[in-house]
Amino acid sequence: MKRKVIEKTPEGELERIKEYTEKIFREIFKGREKAKQRVVYNLLNCIKTNNRAQFLSEVLKLLASIIENEDVKKLINIVNDIWVKYDSPENFEKLGYTIIMGIMS
Repeated sequence: MKRKVIEKTPEGELERIKEYTEKIFREIFKGREKAKQRVVYNLLNCIKTNNRAQFLSEVLKLLASIIENEDVKKLINIVNDIWVKYDSPENFEKLGYTIIMGIMS
């Protein structure tokens, strides 16, 4: 029986995600602090319950509002690569908290 080797998410990729997330979500939530707090609360609950599908859905819905932005396209590509390549609960938490930190910045 083969065991799946779980790789750790590269820290450089997480830093790039945080940078893009900061820029993008600053634009999305400009002047809407309560909406930002509500989204962060929902995303934290998704991490707590390990609900990956709901987390990704919430993030993608927000990004869809400015999909023509080049940074959004780059962020989606990076997240997709990490989501597929480094699929594990630990890496989901890292990715989730990285995105949340970017939103809160």
